[in-house]
Order: sequence, then structure tokens, then C-alpha cells
Amino acid sequence: MPLRRLGLAVLASLWSVATAAAHPTDLAAPPPTTYAAAVRRIRDEVRGVEEARRISYFVDAARHAGQVDTLAWRVPALAMAQASAYQDSALGRVMRTGVLIRDAASAARRAAEHQDAAALARTMESFASLLATLDAYVPKQYVCPMHCELGRIYDRPGSCPVCGMYLQLITSDRYSVDVTPSITPIRPRAPVTLDFQIKDPAGFPATRLQVVHEKLLHLIVVSRDLSRFDHVHPIPGPDGRFSLRYTFPDGGRYVLFHDFTPDSVGMQVVPVEVTVEGAERPAAALTIDDDRPKRVDGIDVELTHTPLLPGRDCSMTFTLRRSGKPVTDLEPYLGVMGHLILISDDRGAFLHSHPLEAQAGSGPSVAFNLRFERTGIYKAWGQFQRHGRVITVPFVVQVSNDGRGGNGPPSSGAANVSR
Repeated sequence: MPLRRLGLAVLASLWSVATAAAHPTDLAAPPPTTYAAAVRRIRDEVRGVEEARRISYFVDAARHAGQVDTLAWRVPALAMAQASAYQDSALGRVMRTGVLIRDAASAARRAAEHQDAAALARTMESFASLLATLDAYVPKQYVCPMHCELGRIYDRPGSCPVCGMYLQLITSDRYSVDVTPSITPIRPRAPVTLDFQIKDPAGFPATRLQVVHEKLLHLIVVSRDLSRFDHVHPIPGPDGRFSLRYTFPDGGRYVLFHDFTPDSVGMQVVPVEVTVEGAERPAAALTIDDDRPKRVDGIDVELTHTPLLPGRDCSMTFTLRRSGKPVTDLEPYLGVMGHLILISDDRGAFLHSHPLEAQAGSGPSVAFNLRFERTGIYKAWGQFQRHGRVITVPFVVQVSNDGRGGNGPPSSGAANVSR
């Protein structure tokens, strides 16, 4: 056995002997069997401590802190099963971090048991960097969010060699967004300031976001019946916070889709529902209308597409004409020649697509590729810019298993961002 491997084995043995007598309370759920599962569970329990701290529920905070202690005790042994743990002294860093997390968990539990809110808050601040260290050694896989190379998996973050978009981390972890209005209740036609706090899966502020198509955060606002649509960009502040002065046109419920890209994770879309008090407009029924052109601001727009099937590459092409003549003076909007947003009728599916940056020309046609995950009725909004003015064109389409509904020939040379 190589000397270094023998040394690590001895170190692991000593760790097991030294800590066996100090095994903390049993886990409420079955113990994790992999390093990745342990890190995920620690994140969940740390989030539990933080949530309990915020509402001064100290009994629950102490319980979650005890679970963090127990889980951190298992980290070193699980880390030794990682191939990456034997590279660049990774094992030592992981073991040291495990000890520090146990110390922090013990401090959090003591503070909670003494109902010391200030001490508990100070302790919680240390978890973010410690969790980041553990997370760095969890095996990760990335894919292109535009599905340029179906089946291609990458083992590190970066950009897609085909479309240039940031690769997206394959993960079940989810980011969240807290939306806080300046006044409540929100009323129609009355300006309100909305404050947004983006949080990572552990509940900490997401401080490292990437600029995508000229903005850190794209916000899509729709009414529940999808008759109202807006694409706006809140103003960034520190520590993952944003703000927006906004006026809702009518009463009722709205869904805010937050579209952002954290470093090394890839694009995230977080829907949040808000309620506006006041009279609601009668709900507008969604009627499939992709078989005829739409006129917006004097521009006639035709939509053609391949059969829209779930789980398959599909194509949509918008063709713009004015007074019967092709529109050939389109301008880039947020860095590309167009944006295509689709939302299902139950607001449970969201897609945001862009043409490839290499797509030549300024009209009259702009093509998008996209991939639907499920069947249903979708409302689509194509957005294009001409003479500094954004044109938003709505259509309603159907995605079906039988392949019916294609109304034009396949298009090529486009790709999508489907989230």
C-alpha cells in the first residue's frame, strides 16, 4: 500500500476510534450512505435551524442543530469513499470542515437551549462557508440548458461549446425567492415597491449571480389566466437582493417567474404567487390560435412550427411583415434577435428560448428550438425589437402525444433555453 494511502487509512482509523465513544444522538431518518447525501442532509438541517431561529422556536432549533452534529460526525468516513478526497489534500480539508461544523452545531444547540437569539444568529453565519467547502467535493454533472448536444454530460462548470450558454448543474436542490411588497395589501393601479431576496438551497442569500442576456434577473409577470404578461428587470442590490417599482393592472392572483443564473449552478426559474386585492377581470379562456397571423403595432406576425411533442426537439419560427413586406430591420433585444417564453395553462411549466447567437440576419424570420417536458395547452409570447421598441406577440399552442398540430415545415439553426 502506498505510504500516503496507508497514512490516510491510519488517519481514518484513528478518527473512527476517537469519535466512536462521542457518537451524538441518533438520526431521525436513516443515516446517509454517501457523501453527497450527507451534505444534502446537513444543508436541510442547517436550513431548519435558521428557520426556527427566525421565529424564536428554540426547541426546534436545538433539535436541528443536534441533527447537524450527528450528520457532520459521519462526513469524514463518507468522504473517504470519494475519489476526489485523495487529491490535493482534499480529505484533510473535508475532515477539518467536519470538525468545524460539529463545533458550530454544538454552539448553535447550546445557544438554542439557552434561548440566546443573538448567539444563535452569530453561529448561523459560519455555516455558509463551511457548507461551501463540503459542497465543493460533491460529484457534479452539468448539461447544456439549450439541449445542443442531447445526452452530453460534463463533469465541471463552463460554457456550452455550441451555443455559448452557461452549463446547468444537474441537481434536485432548489433556489427560492422571498417577495416582500412595500405596502399590503397590494392594490391594482397603485404603484408598489417589490423587494426580492434570492436564496440558495440552504436558505442563505445567493450572492454570486451571472449576467445573462445583459441582466442578473429576468422577471416574468403573468396573471393566472395568462391574459396579462410582462417581462421586466428588477434593480440589483447587495447580497442577492433586488427591487422593482411595479403597478398591477387588475385585482387577482399573479405568478412571478424569477429567471436567474447562480455561479456554477446554471439557470434557475422560481415561481412565486402574489395576490392583488380588488376587482378581477373575467378569466380569459385559452383558445389555440397558431393557425392565423397576429397584428401588433402594425406588424403582422405568423407562427409556424413542427409538431409539438413532449420530450422531442421542436421548432417554432416567427415571421414578421409590415404592409405585406418582410420586416428586415429587427434589432437585438437583450443581446439576441428575439425571446420566446411559454407557460402552460396551469402555470406549472415554463420555457424561455433564444435563437442561436450565430443566427444571421435581422428578419423577417426568427427561429427557436425548444423541448417540452409534458403535454398541454401553452401560451407563447415572442418578443422582438424594432426601432428601439419591443414587440410582444402572443399565441396559444397545444403540445400532444399524437404529434398533431404542426403547422409548418421544420426550421433549423436555432436553439433554446428551456427551464
